[in-house]
Amino acid sequence: MKTENAYGAENSPISIRPAFAGCTDAIVFCANDYYCPYLSVMLYSVIEQASPSRKYDIIVLHRDITPENQRILQEMGEGKDNIAIRFLNVSSLISAYSLYTGGKTEFTIDAYLRLLIPDVLDSAYHKALYLDSDMLALADVGELLDTDLDGYLLASSRDMTGLSCYYDPRNERKRYRDSVLHLSQPNDYFIDGMLVLNLDVFRKAYTSDELLRLAASKEWLQHDQDVLNLICDGGKAKILHASWDVMKPYRPDLLPEPYRVELEESLKDPKIIHFGGNEKPWRNLDSPWMDLFWDTAAKTPYYKEIIYRNLQHDDPDYKNCEMITRINNGEIRLRHMVKFNAAWVRFKVKSKLQARSNL
Repeated sequence: MKTENAYGAENSPISIRPAFAGCTDAIVFCANDYYCPYLSVMLYSVIEQASPSRKYDIIVLHRDITPENQRILQEMGEGKDNIAIRFLNVSSLISAYSLYTGGKTEFTIDAYLRLLIPDVLDSAYHKALYLDSDMLALADVGELLDTDLDGYLLASSRDMTGLSCYYDPRNERKRYRDSVLHLSQPNDYFIDGMLVLNLDVFRKAYTSDELLRLAASKEWLQHDQDVLNLICDGGKAKILHASWDVMKPYRPDLLPEPYRVELEESLKDPKIIHFGGNEKPWRNLDSPWMDLFWDTAAKTPYYKEIIYRNLQHDDPDYKNCEMITRINNGEIRLRHMVKFNAAWVRFKVKSKLQARSNL
């Protein structure tokens, strides 16, 4: 494994070449140093679900990940000849842009790094799968790279939560998407936590500078997601099944029937779980699929760090978290904290039983 932390010479482009000979696709994450423990959970699930017959060229775009955290994350792929985990520092490419975050503690400008993907991946790459770090893979994400993108800029799945909001008369989403974004196909508004990018078509259509300038031109309600939906309006995005980006549903009863059926299917058989918004299981005891997250977190090198942050409330999101209010009010006691350790206990018991069975 090698770490690529390339700033490049002055005025030279920052880019990264394929890790494997003949490999023309990549899996890309964007993260900051603080988020590495949570990224490790998603990385572990991707590696766990990986097919031995496929190469996984994993690239993390970042601005500040330390060499130590890079080393720890890279070691998660050691011993697997089909896994490469590398890092590319792109801070100099985004520092000149004033990008809107809306003052949200859970949203940083690192999310905009995904707009750099077509330019920072060498021209030898033809396709890239972008995934958010607050996810959990329950299926082989490599299957997404088999998506036929002929005639499309990208592929993604519908933003089902946003679509429910669109049909909620109390929500501003319909007015915004109709009057500000002027979307011709609002039902196809996609979520950008999972993107399969047609890099060849993207490079011909837009530069990263053009995308970042567009992103910096407005205080977009949903930030870079609005930007990508805007440029893909008119059928330039291929819509995949919602099971590839499953979030906690909001008012599914508001959805038109075909989308409600699709949502129900995705909830029964999720391929990727997305802990979006406030549904982070490391800070929300009511987060759906919390046990799945903790079972996976227990197998990562950052498990103790994630637990420590919970005990110390060392997460900037805690200051606005309902859970802390409940703790302060005495509503959450020791029995709830036991949940945070239950996954580790289960993992250790399984490991010991497996070790004995191998004797």
